[in-house]
Amino acid sequence: MPLSGGRNDLLGHAFAVDDPTKSWVVYDRLDAGGTAKYYRFGMHQGEELRLSVFTPEECAFAPGMVVMGPGIESSGTVPPYVEVPEGAGAAVIPGQAPEEAEFEPFTPAAIYPGATYSVVVPAAGTYYVAVFEADEGSAFGLVVGFREAFTPTEFLLVPVAVLGIHQWEGQSLAFILAPMTLTLIVGSGLLAIGLRSKTIALEGLFGWLAIGAGLLYLGTGLMLLLQTAVALETTGLDPAAVLPFLYVLIAAILGTFAIRTGLARNGRASLSGGVLMGVIGLLGLFTWSGLLLGPVLALVAGVLGIGRGGE
Repeated sequence: MPLSGGRNDLLGHAFAVDDPTKSWVVYDRLDAGGTAKYYRFGMHQGEELRLSVFTPEECAFAPGMVVMGPGIESSGTVPPYVEVPEGAGAAVIPGQAPEEAEFEPFTPAAIYPGATYSVVVPAAGTYYVAVFEADEGSAFGLVVGFREAFTPTEFLLVPVAVLGIHQWEGQSLAFILAPMTLTLIVGSGLLAIGLRSKTIALEGLFGWLAIGAGLLYLGTGLMLLLQTAVALETTGLDPAAVLPFLYVLIAAILGTFAIRTGLARNGRASLSGGVLMGVIGLLGLFTWSGLLLGPVLALVAGVLGIGRGGE
Protein backbone atom coordinates (compact mmCIF):
# COMPACT_ATOMS: atom_id res chain seq x y z
CA MET A 1 0.00 0.00 0.00
CA PRO A 2 1.50 3.40 -0.95
CA LEU A 3 2.17 6.11 1.63
CA SER A 4 3.73 9.56 1.38
CA GLY A 5 6.36 10.82 3.79
CA GLY A 6 6.11 14.27 5.33
CA ARG A 7 8.21 16.46 7.60
CA ASN A 8 10.06 13.50 9.03
CA ASP A 9 13.59 14.90 8.92
CA LEU A 10 14.03 14.65 12.71
CA LEU A 11 13.89 11.57 14.92
CA GLY A 12 11.16 13.17 17.00
CA HIS A 13 9.08 13.65 13.86
CA ALA A 14 9.57 10.10 12.57
CA PHE A 15 6.86 8.94 10.17
CA ALA A 16 4.79 6.23 11.90
CA VAL A 17 4.11 3.08 9.87
CA ASP A 18 1.29 1.07 11.43
CA ASP A 19 1.30 -2.73 11.22
CA PRO A 20 4.88 -2.93 9.86
CA THR A 21 4.66 -6.61 8.87
CA LYS A 22 2.06 -5.54 6.30
CA SER A 23 3.49 -4.50 2.94
CA TRP A 24 3.85 -0.72 2.61
CA VAL A 25 5.78 1.57 0.29
CA VAL A 26 6.61 5.05 1.59
CA TYR A 27 7.43 7.50 -1.20
CA ASP A 28 9.75 10.23 0.00
CA ARG A 29 12.67 12.48 -0.95
CA LEU A 30 16.06 13.42 0.55
CA ASP A 31 17.76 16.78 0.17
CA ALA A 32 21.42 16.88 -0.87
CA GLY A 33 24.25 17.51 1.56
CA GLY A 34 23.94 14.79 4.19
CA THR A 35 20.34 14.48 5.40
CA ALA A 36 18.10 11.73 6.73
CA LYS A 37 14.41 10.83 6.87
CA TYR A 38 13.06 8.88 9.86
CA TYR A 39 10.37 6.21 10.21
CA ARG A 40 9.16 4.34 13.29
CA PHE A 41 7.44 1.02 13.85
CA GLY A 42 5.83 -0.60 16.88
CA MET A 43 6.98 -4.23 16.89
CA HIS A 44 6.26 -7.34 18.95
CA GLN A 45 9.00 -9.75 19.94
CA GLY A 46 9.58 -12.35 17.23
CA GLU A 47 8.09 -10.29 14.38
CA GLU A 48 10.17 -9.76 11.26
CA LEU A 49 11.16 -6.23 10.34
CA ARG A 50 11.84 -6.26 6.60
CA LEU A 51 13.07 -3.11 4.85
CA SER A 52 14.45 -2.09 1.47
CA VAL A 53 14.93 1.09 -0.51
CA PHE A 54 14.68 1.86 -4.21
CA THR A 55 14.95 4.87 -6.50
CA PRO A 56 12.96 5.80 -9.62
CA GLU A 57 15.98 6.65 -11.75
CA GLU A 58 19.57 5.59 -12.35
CA CYS A 59 21.90 8.17 -10.81
CA ALA A 60 24.66 8.65 -8.23
CA PHE A 61 22.03 8.79 -5.48
CA ALA A 62 22.31 5.59 -3.39
CA PRO A 63 20.52 5.93 -0.03
CA GLY A 64 21.52 3.75 2.90
CA MET A 65 19.68 2.87 6.13
CA VAL A 66 20.36 2.96 9.86
CA VAL A 67 18.05 0.52 11.68
CA MET A 68 17.69 1.33 15.38
CA GLY A 69 15.88 -0.20 18.33
CA PRO A 70 16.06 -2.39 21.44
CA GLY A 71 18.35 -5.37 20.93
CA ILE A 72 19.48 -4.39 17.42
CA GLU A 73 23.09 -5.50 17.01
CA SER A 74 25.15 -2.40 16.25
CA SER A 75 27.32 -2.45 13.15
CA GLY A 76 29.05 0.10 10.95
CA THR A 77 29.58 3.78 11.62
CA VAL A 78 26.47 5.91 12.05
CA PRO A 79 26.73 9.15 10.01
CA PRO A 80 27.14 12.16 12.31
CA TYR A 81 23.92 13.77 11.07
CA VAL A 82 21.77 10.70 11.92
CA GLU A 83 20.04 10.75 15.32
CA VAL A 84 19.97 7.53 17.36
CA PRO A 85 17.54 6.96 20.27
CA GLU A 86 19.23 6.71 23.66
CA GLY A 87 20.12 3.12 24.53
CA ALA A 88 19.19 1.71 21.12
CA GLY A 89 21.40 -0.46 18.95
CA ALA A 90 22.10 0.84 15.45
CA ALA A 91 22.86 -1.26 12.36
CA VAL A 92 24.19 0.67 9.38
CA ILE A 93 23.28 -0.68 5.94
CA PRO A 94 25.32 1.16 3.30
CA GLY A 95 23.68 2.41 0.15
CA GLN A 96 24.00 0.35 -3.00
CA ALA A 97 24.46 1.99 -6.38
CA PRO A 98 21.62 0.89 -8.68
CA GLU A 99 22.69 -1.44 -11.45
CA GLU A 100 19.63 -2.45 -13.41
CA ALA A 101 16.00 -1.33 -13.40
CA GLU A 102 13.24 -3.76 -12.48
CA PHE A 103 9.70 -3.66 -13.84
CA GLU A 104 7.10 -3.10 -11.12
CA PRO A 105 3.78 -4.29 -12.58
CA PHE A 106 1.22 -2.86 -10.15
CA THR A 107 2.01 0.84 -10.58
CA PRO A 108 3.48 0.14 -13.26
CA ALA A 109 6.96 1.63 -13.07
CA ALA A 110 10.69 1.06 -13.54
CA ILE A 111 12.51 0.99 -10.19
CA TYR A 112 16.16 0.65 -9.17
CA PRO A 113 16.50 -1.55 -6.06
CA GLY A 114 19.04 -0.60 -3.39
CA ALA A 115 19.89 -1.46 0.20
CA THR A 116 17.95 -4.23 1.98
CA TYR A 117 17.67 -5.38 5.61
CA SER A 118 15.72 -7.98 7.55
CA VAL A 119 15.72 -8.95 11.23
CA VAL A 120 13.50 -10.85 13.64
CA VAL A 121 13.20 -8.28 16.42
CA PRO A 122 14.56 -9.56 19.74
CA ALA A 123 12.26 -7.49 21.94
CA ALA A 124 8.96 -5.65 21.85
CA GLY A 125 9.23 -1.90 21.45
CA THR A 126 9.62 0.98 19.03
CA TYR A 127 12.06 0.58 16.16
CA TYR A 128 13.33 3.26 13.81
CA VAL A 129 14.96 3.42 10.42
CA ALA A 130 16.78 6.47 9.09
CA VAL A 131 17.22 6.62 5.33
CA PHE A 132 20.28 8.72 4.53
CA GLU A 133 22.65 9.83 1.78
CA ALA A 134 25.93 11.64 2.43
CA ASP A 135 26.06 13.76 -0.73
CA GLU A 136 23.24 13.46 -3.25
CA GLY A 137 19.54 14.20 -2.89
CA SER A 138 16.65 12.70 -4.82
CA ALA A 139 13.45 10.67 -4.59
CA PHE A 140 13.41 7.24 -2.97
CA GLY A 141 10.94 4.62 -1.85
CA LEU A 142 11.10 2.71 1.44
CA VAL A 143 9.53 -0.75 1.31
CA VAL A 144 8.31 -2.00 4.69
CA GLY A 145 6.92 -5.45 5.52
CA PHE A 146 5.87 -8.36 3.38
CA ARG A 147 2.22 -9.23 4.06
CA GLU A 148 -0.12 -8.19 1.24
CA ALA A 149 -3.30 -6.83 2.82
CA PHE A 150 -5.71 -3.96 2.10
CA THR A 151 -8.55 -2.40 4.01
CA PRO A 152 -11.57 -1.64 1.78
CA THR A 153 -10.73 2.09 1.84
CA GLU A 154 -7.07 1.48 0.98
CA PHE A 155 -8.06 -0.77 -1.91
CA LEU A 156 -10.52 1.75 -3.37
CA LEU A 157 -8.04 4.63 -3.12
CA VAL A 158 -5.20 2.86 -4.94
CA PRO A 159 -5.96 4.57 -8.31
CA VAL A 160 -5.71 7.99 -6.65
CA ALA A 161 -2.49 7.03 -4.85
CA VAL A 162 -0.94 5.86 -8.13
CA LEU A 163 -1.37 9.36 -9.59
CA GLY A 164 0.78 10.68 -6.74
CA ILE A 165 3.38 7.95 -7.30
CA HIS A 166 3.86 8.93 -10.93
CA GLN A 167 4.24 12.56 -9.86
CA TRP A 168 6.86 11.42 -7.31
CA GLU A 169 8.68 9.79 -10.23
CA GLY A 170 8.93 13.22 -11.86
CA GLN A 171 6.01 13.10 -14.29
CA SER A 172 3.66 16.05 -14.60
CA LEU A 173 -0.02 15.58 -13.79
CA ALA A 174 -0.86 16.79 -17.30
CA PHE A 175 1.25 14.00 -18.82
CA ILE A 176 -0.22 11.36 -16.49
CA LEU A 177 -3.79 12.37 -17.32
CA ALA A 178 -3.18 13.03 -21.03
CA PRO A 179 -4.67 9.71 -22.23
CA MET A 180 -7.78 10.27 -20.10
CA THR A 181 -8.12 13.86 -21.31
CA LEU A 182 -7.75 12.78 -24.95
CA THR A 183 -10.32 10.00 -24.50
CA LEU A 184 -12.89 12.35 -22.98
CA ILE A 185 -12.34 15.01 -25.68
CA VAL A 186 -12.55 12.56 -28.59
CA GLY A 187 -15.44 10.64 -27.06
CA SER A 188 -17.40 13.81 -26.34
CA GLY A 189 -16.70 15.09 -29.84
CA LEU A 190 -17.96 11.90 -31.49
CA LEU A 191 -21.02 11.92 -29.25
CA ALA A 192 -21.77 15.54 -30.16
CA ILE A 193 -21.45 14.75 -33.88
CA GLY A 194 -23.80 11.79 -33.50
CA LEU A 195 -26.39 13.82 -31.60
CA ARG A 196 -26.24 16.68 -34.09
CA SER A 197 -26.61 14.35 -37.09
CA LYS A 198 -29.37 12.44 -35.26
CA THR A 199 -27.55 9.11 -35.74
CA ILE A 200 -27.48 8.96 -31.92
CA ALA A 201 -30.35 9.79 -29.56
CA LEU A 202 -30.11 9.96 -25.77
CA GLU A 203 -33.51 10.28 -24.15
CA GLY A 204 -32.60 9.55 -20.54
CA LEU A 205 -30.03 10.10 -17.80
CA PHE A 206 -29.18 6.40 -17.84
CA GLY A 207 -27.52 6.67 -21.26
CA TRP A 208 -25.42 9.69 -20.29
CA LEU A 209 -24.21 8.00 -17.10
CA ALA A 210 -23.33 4.76 -18.88
CA ILE A 211 -21.44 6.52 -21.67
CA GLY A 212 -19.59 8.72 -19.17
CA ALA A 213 -18.55 5.64 -17.21
CA GLY A 214 -17.43 3.91 -20.40
CA LEU A 215 -15.24 6.82 -21.48
CA LEU A 216 -13.61 6.94 -18.03
CA TYR A 217 -12.90 3.20 -18.22
CA LEU A 218 -11.33 3.54 -21.67
CA GLY A 219 -9.28 6.51 -20.49
CA THR A 220 -7.98 4.51 -17.55
CA GLY A 221 -6.90 1.72 -19.87
CA LEU A 222 -4.97 4.16 -22.05
CA MET A 223 -3.35 5.77 -18.98
CA LEU A 224 -2.17 2.36 -17.83
CA LEU A 225 -0.95 1.52 -21.33
CA LEU A 226 1.12 4.72 -21.43
CA GLN A 227 2.70 4.07 -18.03
CA THR A 228 3.52 0.49 -19.00
CA ALA A 229 5.22 1.71 -22.17
CA VAL A 230 7.20 4.32 -20.20
CA ALA A 231 8.41 1.68 -17.74
CA LEU A 232 9.26 -0.92 -20.40
CA GLU A 233 11.27 1.67 -22.29
CA THR A 234 13.65 1.64 -19.31
CA THR A 235 13.54 -2.03 -18.28
CA GLY A 236 13.05 -3.70 -21.64
CA LEU A 237 10.43 -6.38 -22.19
CA ASP A 238 9.44 -8.15 -18.99
CA PRO A 239 7.05 -11.09 -18.44
CA ALA A 240 5.47 -9.19 -15.53
CA ALA A 241 4.07 -6.71 -18.07
CA VAL A 242 1.33 -9.27 -18.73
CA LEU A 243 -0.42 -8.03 -15.57
CA PRO A 244 -0.91 -4.37 -16.57
CA PHE A 245 -1.80 -5.42 -20.11
CA LEU A 246 -4.51 -7.65 -18.60
CA TYR A 247 -5.88 -4.66 -16.68
CA VAL A 248 -5.81 -2.60 -19.89
CA LEU A 249 -7.84 -5.30 -21.63
CA ILE A 250 -10.36 -5.47 -18.80
CA ALA A 251 -10.79 -1.67 -18.78
CA ALA A 252 -11.28 -1.66 -22.56
CA ILE A 253 -13.90 -4.42 -22.43
CA LEU A 254 -15.81 -2.85 -19.55
CA GLY A 255 -15.69 0.58 -21.18
CA THR A 256 -16.93 -0.76 -24.52
CA PHE A 257 -19.84 -2.61 -22.91
CA ALA A 258 -20.77 0.48 -20.87
CA ILE A 259 -20.87 2.71 -23.95
CA ARG A 260 -22.86 0.16 -25.95
CA THR A 261 -25.33 -0.19 -23.07
CA GLY A 262 -25.67 3.60 -22.84
CA LEU A 263 -26.44 3.89 -26.54
CA ALA A 264 -28.97 1.04 -26.55
CA ARG A 265 -32.68 1.94 -26.59
CA ASN A 266 -31.74 5.60 -27.17
CA GLY A 267 -30.27 5.78 -23.71
CA ARG A 268 -33.46 4.80 -21.88
CA ALA A 269 -33.11 2.75 -18.71
CA SER A 270 -34.02 -0.94 -18.63
CA LEU A 271 -33.76 -3.74 -16.12
CA SER A 272 -31.21 -5.70 -18.15
CA GLY A 273 -29.17 -2.55 -18.80
CA GLY A 274 -29.26 -1.67 -15.13
CA VAL A 275 -28.03 -5.10 -14.08
CA LEU A 276 -25.22 -4.95 -16.65
CA MET A 277 -24.14 -1.49 -15.51
CA GLY A 278 -24.18 -2.64 -11.89
CA VAL A 279 -21.86 -5.50 -12.78
CA ILE A 280 -19.62 -3.13 -14.77
CA GLY A 281 -19.47 -0.77 -11.79
CA LEU A 282 -18.48 -3.50 -9.35
CA LEU A 283 -15.89 -4.94 -11.71
CA GLY A 284 -14.49 -1.45 -12.22
CA LEU A 285 -13.99 -1.03 -8.47
CA PHE A 286 -12.21 -4.37 -8.17
CA THR A 287 -9.96 -3.75 -11.20
CA TRP A 288 -9.18 -0.07 -10.42
CA SER A 289 -10.77 1.07 -13.67
CA GLY A 290 -12.28 4.50 -14.21
CA LEU A 291 -10.46 6.43 -11.47
CA LEU A 292 -13.32 5.72 -9.00
CA LEU A 293 -15.65 8.14 -10.81
CA GLY A 294 -16.28 5.64 -13.62
CA PRO A 295 -17.51 2.87 -11.33
CA VAL A 296 -19.61 5.39 -9.37
CA LEU A 297 -21.35 6.54 -12.57
CA ALA A 298 -21.84 2.91 -13.63
CA LEU A 299 -23.37 1.97 -10.28
CA VAL A 300 -25.70 4.98 -10.32
CA ALA A 301 -26.77 3.98 -13.83
CA GLY A 302 -27.28 0.44 -12.56
CA VAL A 303 -29.54 1.57 -9.73
CA LEU A 304 -31.46 3.83 -12.12
CA GLY A 305 -31.89 1.03 -14.65
CA ILE A 306 -33.01 -1.56 -12.10
CA GLY A 307 -35.42 0.92 -10.52
CA ARG A 308 -36.97 1.94 -13.83
CA GLY A 309 -37.03 -1.65 -15.04
CA GLY A 310 -39.10 -2.63 -12.03
CA GLU A 311 -41.77 0.01 -12.71
